[in-house]
Amino acid sequence: HRQYLTSVTFAADMASFSYLNFCYLLYSCTNVASVSGLGNLSGVRSMRFMFASCSSLATLDFRGFDPSTLTDLYYAFSGCSRLTTMYADASWALPSSGISGSQCFYSCSTNLVGGNGTVWASSKTAYTYFHIDTASTPGYLTAA
Repeated sequence: HRQYLTSVTFAADMASFSYLNFCYLLYSCTNVASVSGLGNLSGVRSMRFMFASCSSLATLDFRGFDPSTLTDLYYAFSGCSRLTTMYADASWALPSSGISGSQCFYSCSTNLVGGNGTVWASSKTAYTYFHIDTASTPGYLTAA
């Protein structure tokens, strides 16, 4: 019944969990247009295919989300063809090691643009683009 889901809210008490695995959580939820409360999550390890094929999703707000425990971003946002903007805190930083995620942004579209103007490209789909977009380090996140 994934096609009936239109919005998702992560409750504030989710912050009490120290280990979360979100593999395939919203996979193919094609009508999800809004996701809120991502900043309430802590201890997230895997986002493998988490938002894959969420083709109605335009904006994601990761402000308050701690990315330091992430290890798996394989295809996390693949097929998010309407995704335009992803917000994060200015201090956002992925772990310097122990993380993987080829094709994290596979099959998105040129609608996705980072805060410094980096436009999605099929040659730029690795998890390494899941960071704040700056002149020296292109990415798809916008500092907010």
